[in-house]
Amino acid sequence: MTLGEIIRARRKALDLTQAELADRSGLSQMSVSLFENGRRNPSLGTLDVLAVHLKCSTSDLLRAREEDQHGR
Repeated sequence: MTLGEIIRARRKALDLTQAELADRSGLSQMSVSLFENGRRNPSLGTLDVLAVHLKCSTSDLLRAREEDQHGR
C-alpha cells in the first residue's frame, strides 16, 4: 500500500471525512486530499500528527512514505 492509501484507509476505518481529519490535525482539507492522492508528501512532523489522529504508528506511515519515494 502507498502512504496515501494507508492514510485514506485509516481515515475511513475511523469513519472520518477528509475535512474532519484536517480539522482534528490542524491541516487543510486540501493537504489531506493531496496526501491521500500521492501528490504531496507530508513532513515528518505532519506524519507524527497524522499518526495520532489515525491511531497508527508514525513508523508505519514513515515506512510507506520511504517506499513511495524509492518506487517500491
